[in-house]
Amino acid sequence: MWVPSKVLDWFQISKDTVSSLREEVAALRAESVTLRAQLTVSQVNFDWLRMRYNQLEYERTALLEKAYNIKLPSPEIVVQPKVDPIFNPKDFSFEDMGEDLAQKLGLPTYAEPRAN
Repeated sequence: MWVPSKVLDWFQISKDTVSSLREEVAALRAESVTLRAQLTVSQVNFDWLRMRYNQLEYERTALLEKAYNIKLPSPEIVVQPKVDPIFNPKDFSFEDMGEDLAQKLGLPTYAEPRAN
């Protein structure tokens, strides 16, 4: 069966494109692995610094209390909890969210108990 050379060239271009894309994907995966490792190291370092800062602030306020007999609050760096997927701050409004959503979020509900 005779196949024109232009058709064969199309397949060669596709093969080159696929091989270049594979190389690019391999490079991006390697970069992703490296960035994940760096993120882990940075997170550990941040946690250590946060704990050390909080410890030093507690010690400072304890020493001030002992030396001058004044009780001061000690500043503290805390990690913000992750946002609950049920509640999105962008969707905040002053409209009543309803008893069901309030109960899911752990907020108090003010509905009157139903009589059985």
